[in-house]
Amino acid sequence: NPRMMVGIPIYGAESTLHDYVVQAEGAFDDTVRGIVNLGEAGARTEIRVVVHKQTAPALPAIAEFIARNLPFVEQVALMGLEMIGFARANIKEVWIDPVDYRAELAEAVSLLSRRGVRVMIYNHQLCLLDRELWAFAVPSISDWKNEYHPECAKCAVLDRCGGFFFSAKYRHSDHIEAVEPDETSPRRQVLALSDTANGG
Repeated sequence: NPRMMVGIPIYGAESTLHDYVVQAEGAFDDTVRGIVNLGEAGARTEIRVVVHKQTAPALPAIAEFIARNLPFVEQVALMGLEMIGFARANIKEVWIDPVDYRAELAEAVSLLSRRGVRVMIYNHQLCLLDRELWAFAVPSISDWKNEYHPECAKCAVLDRCGGFFFSAKYRHSDHIEAVEPDETSPRRQVLALSDTANGG
């Protein structure tokens, strides 16, 4: 089916980090081999990098690995963490405020873009990204689990922002701040996050 795209996660530029994140020895080699096989078969492939405390410092290295070894993939998605499942159970080990990896994210996006690899940023709020990254940010959270912080009500770019997962009530950035109002920007209905937000 030409409309089908296979999304495959990579969590490191080498086996140590990737295998640690997925808790499976040999997973990195198997994953890369699978991506190469998909490329040889002409399948549409997206590499997904979920950004958390373990993977954030390695973003530039991961981007370099992809650009050098897997440039044939259709796109790369750098994804904000959804606080569910094992992520929520291991919140202290995986949570990192997006403002703390802004430099690494910007470097990874720039590297991939310069090498001609299509790159997108999923699940991030625009106010936490450098302005030059806004063009790469995609509102990717499904409507049924997308919410907004009360601060978002006065934001000028709410219509372009990805918002929050419902699970952000367990932890979200302390740096959410409305972008200066622009009267030409349409507004969405704002659904406030739970009072338990940010671990409270």
